Amino acid sequence: MISFYLAGHDYEFEIKNVFKIFDLNSEIKIYYDDKIDLNHSGLIVLSEFISSFDRLACRTSLYLNKMQIRCVTIDEKDIRLEKDDNKKLKKTIVKKSLYYVLSEYFNEKAEYGFLTGIRPNKILDTAIKNNMSREDINLILKNTYEVSDDKIQLLNEIYNRQTEYMCEEKNISNYNLYIHIPFCPTRCIYCSFVSFSKYNQIVLDEYVKKLIYEIEETIKLAISNNLKLNTVYFGGGTPSVLSIKNMDDIFNVIKKYYNLDDISEISFEAGRPDTINEEKLECLKKNCVSRISINPQTMNEETLLKISRVHSVKDIEDTYYLARKIGFNSINMDLIIGLPEESPEDVLNSIKRVVNLKPDNITVHALSYKKGSELINKTKDLLKDTDTIEKMYEITRHTCIENGYNPYYMYRQKNIKGNLENIGYALEGKESIYNIVIIEEVETILGCGAGAVSKILKGGGRHERVQNYKDLIEYNKNIQRNIEQKCEILTN
Repeated sequence: MISFYLAGHDYEFEIKNVFKIFDLNSEIKIYYDDKIDLNHSGLIVLSEFISSFDRLACRTSLYLNKMQIRCVTIDEKDIRLEKDDNKKLKKTIVKKSLYYVLSEYFNEKAEYGFLTGIRPNKILDTAIKNNMSREDINLILKNTYEVSDDKIQLLNEIYNRQTEYMCEEKNISNYNLYIHIPFCPTRCIYCSFVSFSKYNQIVLDEYVKKLIYEIEETIKLAISNNLKLNTVYFGGGTPSVLSIKNMDDIFNVIKKYYNLDDISEISFEAGRPDTINEEKLECLKKNCVSRISINPQTMNEETLLKISRVHSVKDIEDTYYLARKIGFNSINMDLIIGLPEESPEDVLNSIKRVVNLKPDNITVHALSYKKGSELINKTKDLLKDTDTIEKMYEITRHTCIENGYNPYYMYRQKNIKGNLENIGYALEGKESIYNIVIIEEVETILGCGAGAVSKILKGGGRHERVQNYKDLIEYNKNIQRNIEQKCEILTN
């Protein structure tokens, strides 16, 4: 048990996230008091604001066995980017002072310092929009947020590659249609997405019928609000569990309003080779799908069994070659580093076999422990495995770059192994538009389907969310309500 005493602030969320950089397992108890009880067992942390008319600072003290063993004070003068936003400034001071005492105690530095958000490049984007030089921004990342030189270089490289997709005038008038298919043949042990593995064709047909209604009404809303369709993305779950008729029915409603050839990108997650055949791929090709995912996660047979996949490495390769034969010229493949019992040698085997296939995109995920997944429910201790994960990361990074793949988007997750990131690599000119606009939050996403989230871009780069019900029955009951919520946000 770790006891946290907060004085002068209530930033529980920030405190817990910074602590998880170093420890994923210990239970945390929060007290709002500056008078600490030294009789608590385990670590005791006091985080307190020190303020006067001309100074704002946070002092963080660490106690063990009734003795103060660490104490750090961070002053507002140490913070540059948030100096004009008092709330963000306070949060940054709190997180930085806590990070300092914990990094000393655990004798560990994190590659992203005390940054715990999903999108580290938001800092780069904000600073550039405030007319700061790259040199200044890099110093802020390093000196304020404690980001390593390697990650600063990575963030800049990705930002540079994304600039052609970041036209503010165009972005604000675009929307992207996300279609969620929440069904999978089996549930992988690390997965927490909205997905159901118990279903039959009757269930799929009923779901698609409701989904089509939501898609059509959503498209009408977008058109009436003068939004231009940029991309379409079918995600899941595993969209390729749908029948050919299901797929055609969904595409037909989109065709009522758009010429599919005019859409910048149509992506379809055909991630599981056990759900794909030639007829389905031909159907996708006929409907102008320009990018598909065939996602192995690993190219090691033993691991596929351990994560509840019911296909072989050969099945993955055969499906890939079939997709190329049919004419798909943009194929993504995902790998996960840090899967149960895999070694750096296993990861080297996976990335080499994937690179030898020469897909257009390779996305490398660091395993994260997700609430609701089988993995977290069966795992006693959540291991960061920092040294091992960093070796795996370097193996994938080096292999991708050596073979002509460049990083073009990235995001981070909570409880992620090694405190690293998920990173997408692409051959030149093969970047996924949808991946960039959703991660960087520069365009409206209108989501359809059970569990889908709409993120509607408003003034000042702000988004408003509409969350569809995750339960199939509740989703079916509340489709009209979801459409009305989207309408209200779009028109106000």
